[in-house]
Amino acid sequence: MNHFQESSVIPPEQFDQTQPSSSQIRIPPQESIACDPFDQLRLIKSIHVISHLPVQVFDHSMNLRHSYVSDRVWLLPYDFRKYCGNAPVDSFLFSGILEEVFIRYPYPDGTLIIGPLSTVKLTPETIQTRVQKLISNKKVHSQMMQYLSLLPVFSLGDVRDFLIHLNFLFHNDAKCPYSHKLHELVDKNRISLETEKLTNSSLRMFQSDYYTYTYENRLLDLVQKGDTKQLRQLLSGTSSSVVPSNASTPIRSEKNYTIIVLEKLSEYAIQQGHEVSEIYQLRDFYIRKLEEKRELLDVLYIRDCAIIHFTELMHNFINAGYSPLVKAVIQYISLNLYGPLKVRDIVREFYMSESSLRSKFKKETGLNVIEYIHKRKINESKLLLRSGLAPIDVSTALNYYDYAHFQRTFKKYVGCSPKDFQKNNSINLWEPQHKREQPDLSK
Repeated sequence: MNHFQESSVIPPEQFDQTQPSSSQIRIPPQESIACDPFDQLRLIKSIHVISHLPVQVFDHSMNLRHSYVSDRVWLLPYDFRKYCGNAPVDSFLFSGILEEVFIRYPYPDGTLIIGPLSTVKLTPETIQTRVQKLISNKKVHSQMMQYLSLLPVFSLGDVRDFLIHLNFLFHNDAKCPYSHKLHELVDKNRISLETEKLTNSSLRMFQSDYYTYTYENRLLDLVQKGDTKQLRQLLSGTSSSVVPSNASTPIRSEKNYTIIVLEKLSEYAIQQGHEVSEIYQLRDFYIRKLEEKRELLDVLYIRDCAIIHFTELMHNFINAGYSPLVKAVIQYISLNLYGPLKVRDIVREFYMSESSLRSKFKKETGLNVIEYIHKRKINESKLLLRSGLAPIDVSTALNYYDYAHFQRTFKKYVGCSPKDFQKNNSINLWEPQHKREQPDLSK
């Protein structure tokens, strides 16, 4: 995250400001509510009173008209006009020199600057490290550390709810400003994920732990229902004020917590009988997307997209109507796709007769067990062939009896030989993706 340039002294006339970083998420154009200016100011003051955050009111020319502050939170003498004069009208999150966060919200008569705040709990050690790293003038270190120690903590989920509240106050719209884009991005991610599969075949202060547990279980309950419409309605109404464990930076803390959420969603989906490989690919896809982000709200955006994506998967899986037994058999086949899968091995694993398995599996999936195994193996072989693996090596990898057997089976289901398929469907594997680094959770 980029910040204001370092300041060497406190006085405003010597406080050097440059353009801070803003989120790439944009608020869509909305119709404002006709409201008396005095009533608007009363609403703005109520934001300050309820949140205890400083609120500065600027007109459309970025002239300061009103300022609501208290002695609970300090304000550094930033020149917000330099930022707001160059920033897009609808960008709404930026950070200061010490990685404190500000909300910028365009209301009908101008712009509100709300903050500073922190999205992570700041320990004395973190505060000291941050000040020493970002402020060279040691004379102001003690003041800067006190400034950080007074910052109120709002989780990234709190910030989202704060934006919803502002939207409702000034635009009569109780939706998250970027919620309409989530499903569109999930669709794009689904396409990207399918392509990527081909290239990668080789109570916050006193009961925080209990609160986090309750929130995450509520989230899993929403995902289990598989109803994306209900999820979108309830997600904004479900408290999400989870403040992540502290890391060296707020962005790292939020990324770490998002990875934890992804792990829980993946584990839950697998427990419900979803295919292990598909879930792991989905999880890793969003972790890589996450690590590319440099803005706090972009991290929240990825988190919400992943939750919706997992929910849609669960929706499709639930609608398939498979019994727990058939789900378990499908999962077993997925885990052993590269092995010598035999029906007798499956019935031995699940302590049932072969005739009972064949009958139940055929009734629910429309395919007999052997046919399902062949289709799964052939689909997997198509990915391997497109990635450039030699047909004979694909045959060996998927544990076919010999290449002739693999070739006959492939032609039966695809309509051409493995070599012809590879010739017409090859892709370039030599992408930088092969050199991706795993996320470092310790930073």
